[in-house]
Amino acid sequence: MAGSKKKFYYTVAKTLHWFAAFIITFNLLSGWRLGGFPLNQKEVLIMIHSGIGVTIFALMIFRWWWRKTRKLYTPPGWKKRPSMLLQWIFYPLLLIQPVIGVIQVAYIDYEVRAFGFINFSALAADDAKLHGLFLQLHGQTAWLLIALVLLHGLDRSRSAFI
Repeated sequence: MAGSKKKFYYTVAKTLHWFAAFIITFNLLSGWRLGGFPLNQKEVLIMIHSGIGVTIFALMIFRWWWRKTRKLYTPPGWKKRPSMLLQWIFYPLLLIQPVIGVIQVAYIDYEVRAFGFINFSALAADDAKLHGLFLQLHGQTAWLLIALVLLHGLDRSRSAFI
């Protein structure tokens, strides 16, 4: 692969990484505040939150495709490097988290439309028990993602000093 082409591929990958990091962090941190708002404001905020979740899902699929088709970040012995393993743990979790969120709002008792038109709440009948179960699972996965983001940040900052 030509040097300038490879540099371009890595530049795109880094840009996608930081864009994903920004919107993932925003959604993880903003999700905790959703329960404290009045219903009319909460409905709007959940629509924004779910739209960003769909964006994260699509972005993670695109990032995976971009890295895979251009053979980026696959140095010899990558399975032995904790930082590389940690990055690959993110991909399934960041795909599962929006799916859990969609299932959760499918059982909610009011309308949730991602981007204002994808009606996730119409996917299933209202069910408070199932909504509560998936809400809890969504929250636990968020905590796991936050811990992994912090671990990833510590690992990357450690390697910057070595």
